[in-house]
Amino acid sequence: MKRCVIFAAMPVSAKLAAYYENADMILAADAGYLSVQKLGLTPTLLLGDYDSAPVPQSTVPVLRLPAEKDDTDTYFAAKKAMELGATEVVILGGLGGRLDHTLANLQTILYLQQNKISAILADETTQVRVLLPGHHEIIAQENSYLSLLPTEASATGVTLAQVQYPLTDATLTNVWPVGVSNEFVAQYADVTVKTGGLFCIICKK
Repeated sequence: MKRCVIFAAMPVSAKLAAYYENADMILAADAGYLSVQKLGLTPTLLLGDYDSAPVPQSTVPVLRLPAEKDDTDTYFAAKKAMELGATEVVILGGLGGRLDHTLANLQTILYLQQNKISAILADETTQVRVLLPGHHEIIAQENSYLSLLPTEASATGVTLAQVQYPLTDATLTNVWPVGVSNEFVAQYADVTVKTGGLFCIICKK
C-alpha cells in the first residue's frame, strides 16, 4: 500500500494525526499548505491556483494551476496522487466550508474508488468512504452513527446486518434518505451491495 494524504483548504488539526502519520506522500491543495505548515509536516508537492491563499514560498515543488480549469484543486490532487502511484488516498480539510466543494470532494472519492484507489474523506467528527458492489465489513466506531446514501440514482440489493436497523435485498434511492442514522450493534457492520454504490458515512454522535 502507498498512502497519499491530500490536505484541502479547510483547517486540519493535530487530532487527525492518525490519518496523516506514516503517509508515503503528502499533497497540499491550494490553502491546504497552511494546515501542513501549522502541523509541521513536509509536503511532497504543493499545487493549486491559489485563489484562496497566497502562492507559498517554499523549497518544496509548487505546481501552479490556472484559475480557469475543469478540475477543482483537490480533484487535480487526487489525479496527481494516482499518477504518483498511490493505492490509498485520504483527503483532510475537505468537509465543511462551501457546500459545493464538499459535494465535489464526495465526487472525488467516488472517482478514486471507481479507479480502484481506496479513498477516505475525513474530519474530526466524520469519515466518508465509498462502497461499490460487493460485500463490506465496516468496523464499528464507538458512539457513532452509520449512514448509507446512494452515489447515484439507486443502489440495489442492499443488505445490512449487525446494525440496529437491518435491511435485506433493499433498493436505496437518491430521493429517500432512509439510510441515515443507523447504529452498530456488533464489532462490525455487514454491508452488501449488488449494483450502484453507497457513500458510507460514520458520524460521531
